[in-house]
Amino acid sequence: MQTVTPPTSTNTDVAKSAATSQLKQAADEIVGSVFYGTMLRQIRSSEFKGKYGHGGRGEEVFQAQLDQVFAKEMGRSKNWNISEAIVDRYQRNAIHAEKVRTRQQAAIAQAQRDLDQLAQPKAEKPSW
Repeated sequence: MQTVTPPTSTNTDVAKSAATSQLKQAADEIVGSVFYGTMLRQIRSSEFKGKYGHGGRGEEVFQAQLDQVFAKEMGRSKNWNISEAIVDRYQRNAIHAEKVRTRQQAAIAQAQRDLDQLAQPKAEKPSW
């Protein structure tokens, strides 16, 4: 027989931590590909290539893949706060959405109680 443990603050903290970790990883990937990837493409397309510091034909062939690796690593870097700002904003929006959802559910429950009360027949007062 399998036992089910009720949710505790520790279980919910672990779940929130795992969700935050996944969110952080996704934000790192987005920042790396969108922000840094675009920046690297613009740098590579600039006209300021010199004869030094260039990797030759091999770099030209694999430049896009190299830029993807650079962008991914830059997105994971702890020195940049862009992905942290995205995670923070997303979490604040999620908290706000949960509060709104709770208020909506309370309003729906109150409306349902009011409708149920209106639908009940009123007991007539004796006319004595």
